[in-house]
Amino acid sequence: MRGTVSFREVPGGLEVTVSARGLTPGMHGMHVHTNPVCAPGPDATTGEVVAFGAAGGHFDPYNTGNHATPTTPNTEAHAGDLPMVTASTGGAVQATFVTRKLTLRGLTGALNRSVVLHAMHDDYASDPAGKSGSREQCGVITPAG
Repeated sequence: MRGTVSFREVPGGLEVTVSARGLTPGMHGMHVHTNPVCAPGPDATTGEVVAFGAAGGHFDPYNTGNHATPTTPNTEAHAGDLPMVTASTGGAVQATFVTRKLTLRGLTGALNRSVVLHAMHDDYASDPAGKSGSREQCGVITPAG
């Protein structure tokens, strides 16, 4: 990833801070993916090898198979469905938000997974990834230190 994404437990959820560059201006889908790997791999839908395909699909600990909004309960949709971020005209993203969908560890734990920024906005409805386009940037979520 050309930047950083940090995760910190706070009262009411997990605070996510994003600082990235090198994106096209506009809104970008952002999701936590299942595998802690940022390498080419097969797309779950087409089988075609894509950038960061080895990250797997969206983190879905309840196996819902449903992409939805960042506030939809995890028992009804992916836990990895996060709010979109917006890149400036220069392609930079600076954003901080709190999500109740993830924790650091446990069933909904984000550690040892990956975070992916997609090429386009997220419609928060279409399976499997909200029509958010190709995987543009990827980072493995590891403990600080």
